[in-house]
Amino acid sequence: MRRYGYSIFCDDIRSEAGGKLSFIGCYNAVMMTAQNFPLVLSKFCIHFHVFSPATQPYTSVTARCYVPGEPEPIAEEPIEVPGLLDQQKLLDGLPKNIAVPPYIVVASSLVFSPLEIRQPGLIHIRVVINEGPDELHLGSLQVISASA
Repeated sequence: MRRYGYSIFCDDIRSEAGGKLSFIGCYNAVMMTAQNFPLVLSKFCIHFHVFSPATQPYTSVTARCYVPGEPEPIAEEPIEVPGLLDQQKLLDGLPKNIAVPPYIVVASSLVFSPLEIRQPGLIHIRVVINEGPDELHLGSLQVISASA
């Protein structure tokens, strides 16, 4: 079993009653803009989930966001994870007769307001788990100009 994750790229994330989230203006694989580069988005959000087998608990998770033309991440945010003892307590509370192996899930959002994108290319979201050394890729969004 391996770690994996996914991301939702959108214009806004709203908290709703009952702990629900609403994702506004979600992108599929491509963001096509009528603006020329460089462009500035007034708001841009990424919501992500990271799944780790229960046999590989988290000690730390750090999210990194990369944009086209920037070799270094434009954001590097530590994500709060439950302590190892709390993760174990959660697992101990699960039914013992389930056939699916348990995973520990961490979810968080990155909100950029504003976000400058200097050139076409890919926006990437990655996480470093337990201080690395590798990054787990959680998805990307291609940004292109409609006039290109």
